[in-house]
Amino acid sequence: MNRWGPGFPTHAALVLCGALLLGGCGSGAGGGHKDELLVWVDNTRTAAAQQYEKEHPDQKIRIVTIPPDAGYVPTKISLANRSKRGWPDLVFLANPAEAATLAADRFAYAAPLEGLVPGKTLDGFAPGSLDTCTFDGKVYCLRNDIAPTVLWYDAKLMEKYHYRAPTTWQDYQKLGLKAAAEHPGTIVGAVNGKYGAGTYFGSSGCPTRDTLSLTKVRIDTALATCTRVAEMLQPLAEKKAVTTIVPTDPAFAKLGSRNKILMLPGPAWFGDFMFKPAFKVPDGRIAAAPMPTWDGEDRSYSGQVGGGAFLISKHAGNRTKAAAAMATWLTTDTALQAKQPTYPAFTAAAAEWGKAKAKDPYYAANPVPVLTKAAAGLRPGFGAIRFEAEWQNSFNQTVGAATGGGKSLTDALSDWQKKLTQAAETNNYSVDQTAG
Repeated sequence: MNRWGPGFPTHAALVLCGALLLGGCGSGAGGGHKDELLVWVDNTRTAAAQQYEKEHPDQKIRIVTIPPDAGYVPTKISLANRSKRGWPDLVFLANPAEAATLAADRFAYAAPLEGLVPGKTLDGFAPGSLDTCTFDGKVYCLRNDIAPTVLWYDAKLMEKYHYRAPTTWQDYQKLGLKAAAEHPGTIVGAVNGKYGAGTYFGSSGCPTRDTLSLTKVRIDTALATCTRVAEMLQPLAEKKAVTTIVPTDPAFAKLGSRNKILMLPGPAWFGDFMFKPAFKVPDGRIAAAPMPTWDGEDRSYSGQVGGGAFLISKHAGNRTKAAAAMATWLTTDTALQAKQPTYPAFTAAAAEWGKAKAKDPYYAANPVPVLTKAAAGLRPGFGAIRFEAEWQNSFNQTVGAATGGGKSLTDALSDWQKKLTQAAETNNYSVDQTAG
């Protein structure tokens, strides 16, 4: 998992290790030490890296566990660039958006994978999952896990209220208004930061982070793929059927304990990591449905809220092939990936992962077919950007504020456009509103 999804504990020892990293936390300074592979991974990926080390005794590997904090890896890479030493040969990104930073000329860290990873292997990843870190036609990462969005719902409440899970956004809106009127306090969604921008606007194809290259991004919130979301959410916001409370806030958990969460469009990991431990929804109640469809479209598209990625260093030298081999194993080994906590990006591994999930008694119905469909239906145009934090914050300052303040969400889109454009230009992008 990663910080886009459920948070994992960051121990003081790991932070201290990270602070000492470039001076050597363990043996040597790494990144250039003959044949020793320097690998940075988060706490969740450490065991997998150690397993690879055990199974490849001829390969010298030094594994360093780093915190998943936003900005940590770019900061350490920047220090390595200054000192010309200490680069990890392989690094795990808890936030895949940082691939845009590390591949840019300023950092010149990430190596394109052409020639390092076979095309057949790249084709084995979920459709569109590598688009996040594809710039100018070059792939810069291997995705470890992805977080496609689905429509989570409480099957027990649906049955009790004689409702059915909606298949279109129009029906979603109608059901949300009906539930708000008949069962006050009931919510059908969350409009906050990445959970609103990635789930609703991302799945609709609203171009707020469509990376055309490492220096050019498409942002155009005036398009119908954006305004249709605002128009759909407007009456739900007015009737308080959607909340601006972030799902990771303890206040949101109270909605679960009070049986007020009827539906919640959100990432695949919400089932295991939010409904069960945080919202305290009992076994046998939560089910997944495909994301609703929009008028004029005949298929369901998913947004993205999470997932991690591995990058290989341009500075790996004679360790480059070894780094590529390890990254490939970590992301594609079906036995390994089948046991990880979140949805694997590699399709064959996801199929194995799903076998255990299909038998999980927590769910009211097997969620795997829906999750599999969602993974194959990621909406294009959701790229890794160098203004990830601003993307989330600006959403809350504009669309989120309008949602909670009884104002026009459509009008708020123009304010979001301005803030996004400013953030993009500050991060050395040119903004295109006419491409595509």
